[in-house]
Amino acid sequence: MQETRVCIQRYFDAGLLENIAIRVGTADRVLFDSYRSKSDPIDDKTLFDMASVTKIVVTTTLTMMALDRKLLRLEDPVGKYLPCPPDRADLTIRHLLTHTIGFGYRDLRQAGYTYDNIEAYIFSLPREVPLGSDVRYCCSAFILLGKILERVFGKRLNEAFRELVAEPLEMRDTTYLPERNCSFVNSNLSEAEKGIVNCHNGRFLGGVTGQAGLFSNLSDMTRYAKLLLAHGAPLISREWFDRAIENQTAGMSEARGLGFVYVDERYPQTGSLFSPGSIGHCGHTGQSLFVDLKSGLYVTILSDATISAVRTYGSEHYDEVMQLREELHNAIKADLFSRGRLV
Repeated sequence: MQETRVCIQRYFDAGLLENIAIRVGTADRVLFDSYRSKSDPIDDKTLFDMASVTKIVVTTTLTMMALDRKLLRLEDPVGKYLPCPPDRADLTIRHLLTHTIGFGYRDLRQAGYTYDNIEAYIFSLPREVPLGSDVRYCCSAFILLGKILERVFGKRLNEAFRELVAEPLEMRDTTYLPERNCSFVNSNLSEAEKGIVNCHNGRFLGGVTGQAGLFSNLSDMTRYAKLLLAHGAPLISREWFDRAIENQTAGMSEARGLGFVYVDERYPQTGSLFSPGSIGHCGHTGQSLFVDLKSGLYVTILSDATISAVRTYGSEHYDEVMQLREELHNAIKADLFSRGRLV
């Protein structure tokens, strides 16, 4: 895996990485592992702040399970589950899953609001585009969805995830609000904030939300990747899984499944490794997981690239984090494939 190692070294030399763990595999074998750290050794048990990868591992998975069990319907109005003003009566579960609620990222740290009432503030935010007309990547949508799941399953989101997803898949280390004595890669500047979610909205809302807050490692993310490679078995029916991985936003500015990023020719961060129709998600702290159901390949990248860039430049350079993912995926392809076939 010479090209992959050279790529990793280049980013370490540039000060854009201090820790990285990569696994490339299929359902039945690990093809490549890499662990690099400038300080303490890391391995497949080291926890990383998964940021928005939380959206698929927790919220999308639980939503598919709720849909499968007929506890939810895609066209259910959000107002069926949360107090919703009349001007948002047309907002549905489908809109939340596909990031088509009409606006994108918003800072939710507002005086007088907590996790218990944050939906009131979210519903007050103006739309940038008409509902359902285009994709605007929206963490607020997944915060609402997480709250709906809590009502549907009758327990806090972290508890529902642990009981319904983590325990059945034997994801033993993956959790919200991890204990401080675990082995972590820090996604924050301060050592005192190690193990605290980096996401400002997630932190403001208590650390357990549908859009961020999960901590996981390479070992557990491999178990989740195998769930996807198995088309959702044993947690999700094949019918609902196949619906989730379809492009739900054809003709819009981005391709989205139900919760998943849908890889098409416009999506750069998977390079040329993943074929159209592959699925996955990225996390702002430097994480990603993508699965190609055609080739049977998955790649998990766990890193501290975002905070490393802050240490190097004094500010975020997220474009370079996205470029890192693209270059790594291309390097993996160069290493793994010869004459178009897996080596």
